[in-house]
Amino acid sequence: MDMSNFVTIGENVHCTLVVKKGGIHTVELPGDALGIKFNFKGQDRVMVIPDNWADFSPGYAQGSLKHIALAVWYALNTTGDDQQTGMDYIANAAQRQIDNAATFLDVNVDEYTNDHALRIDVMKWMATFLSERFETPLSIDSSNKEILDAGLSCCRKDIGVPMLNSVSLEREDSVELIQKYNAEVVVGATGREDMPTTLEGRMTNVTEIIGKLDALGIERNRMHIDPLVYPISTDPNNGKGLFDAVTAIRKTFDGVHITGGFSNISFGMPQRKLLTMVFVNLCAQAGADSGIINPVHMSAKAIGDMDQESVPFKLAAAVLTGEDMYGMEFITAHREGKLK
Repeated sequence: MDMSNFVTIGENVHCTLVVKKGGIHTVELPGDALGIKFNFKGQDRVMVIPDNWADFSPGYAQGSLKHIALAVWYALNTTGDDQQTGMDYIANAAQRQIDNAATFLDVNVDEYTNDHALRIDVMKWMATFLSERFETPLSIDSSNKEILDAGLSCCRKDIGVPMLNSVSLEREDSVELIQKYNAEVVVGATGREDMPTTLEGRMTNVTEIIGKLDALGIERNRMHIDPLVYPISTDPNNGKGLFDAVTAIRKTFDGVHITGGFSNISFGMPQRKLLTMVFVNLCAQAGADSGIINPVHMSAKAIGDMDQESVPFKLAAAVLTGEDMYGMEFITAHREGKLK
């Protein structure tokens, strides 16, 4: 399947992202210290994890290391080689996505700190840092209008329009930023008081918010509609429900893109990469042409090139369409090593 025109919103510059303490991304150092290993411009590097990192990032005490947040901390709070290591780590995360055909780099700093003013400063720094170093437009991602505004204000305008992630009926106040920055926009199906799971609920909310954007003269080709992706592990109908929504949106609204945080589908399941890649493939067949994904792990080309007749693809598709209710056949095949 040709996915050469698929719009990839690379999600790998997020302060939400974690690696496991003691996992494959960390390395033991002298004196019982730990570091995160990475390769930057052909050189093996290590970013040391401070002894008191759990004081700044409480999740670390439970083994979850927010590695982008740590790199930002180094970049903003240290000097010399330590500061350069933090900046190089961020630059490396961005470059790897660009090398795998990211159309936008999605930037989110909401979980760096609970201090609102500091979040704004960090977003300004991140947007400026990335804009100065790369030719790929940014997607500014936040649940707060002021942070969205701060990030968009720092995006380079000569490399293409930025993206606002996101607006919805829940976040109508952010709509004005689309015009202010001539931005593309992720348009969520979230309602003012609900997260719809039914086709009717999704379409009701999407119809209303698109109507508001149409009334403001915002072109349809700047809208990336997100019908909302929920884990298949919590409801075996969540995959089919999303496929139905994608099909309905494609038939109803001419000119829009259809996107989503597709990796949400595989939460709580084994073989998450396989499930997510098959899900994106099936969504693309239904009419999706955009996605918030990590292209380093699953590029659009690799997704399009999947063998739909292979056993792993068919087993994953059966889970996602509800044919394999609760994924029992899929889980059994995983345990028996048949999904490699």
